[in-house]
Amino acid sequence: MAMATITGYTTEGIADELGIPYETAQKRIYRLGLEPLADGKIYPPEALEAVRNVPGRGRPPKKPNPEPSA
Repeated sequence: MAMATITGYTTEGIADELGIPYETAQKRIYRLGLEPLADGKIYPPEALEAVRNVPGRGRPPKKPNPEPSA
C-alpha cells in the first residue's frame, strides 16, 4: 500500500516563512478559521498567502486632512 504525500505548512513553518512570531501565526490561522489537513498539523499551501494577507485588527488609521488651498 502506497503512502499519500501531504504538502503544506505547519504553524511553525508559516511563522518562519513570514518572519513572524509563532503565536502571531497561530492567532492569524485561528482568526481565518483555517482547518488543518488530514494529520491535523499541516495546513494547505494556500494558507501561507492567506496568513500573510490578514488585515490588522482594530480601526484603520485616520486619513490626513487635505491641505486648505489659499
